[in-house]
Amino acid sequence: MLPTKLNGLQKIPEPIVDSVIECVKNTFESISGERPDFVEGDKDGSPMNGIIGTIAVFNTEHTLSIMIAIPKHTALAFSEVFCGMELPFDSDDMGDLVGEISNILAGDVAASIEHVGFVGQSSLPTATRGSDLTLFLPNKPPKARLKFAGSGGEFWINLALSESRRHK
Repeated sequence: MLPTKLNGLQKIPEPIVDSVIECVKNTFESISGERPDFVEGDKDGSPMNGIIGTIAVFNTEHTLSIMIAIPKHTALAFSEVFCGMELPFDSDDMGDLVGEISNILAGDVAASIEHVGFVGQSSLPTATRGSDLTLFLPNKPPKARLKFAGSGGEFWINLALSESRRHK
């Protein structure tokens, strides 16, 4: 169970991070038929050229923001296995694909983290495409950066846990 106020919480609780790692592996295995590897100890925060899917799992007390950062070559590989053909990277369809992947992952995360007392629902996904993208997270909320790799390429999941409302 999460405390109502996150003051002093330095890290996202390990059961939540572990659940997200397992959900990422399951979701991408169901999409590609291959279970991606979790890469521990990634410290590379260099900019990337690619696309980012953003979605949140939230309730009245907490919000778990999920950002999926996918380099261009990985997004093209995902489009081939998800759609059966390579989508043009600059197309609206690629944005729809990353939004759909974000939605599938958030649904799995929402169901999975209920066992640690975080009962929530997911928001609508958004996708952002660009070059030299750097993901910044606020300093204050607990956060995690998770790297995954598979035959289609690498990708990252960034998490931030925050309070959903202001407490007096």
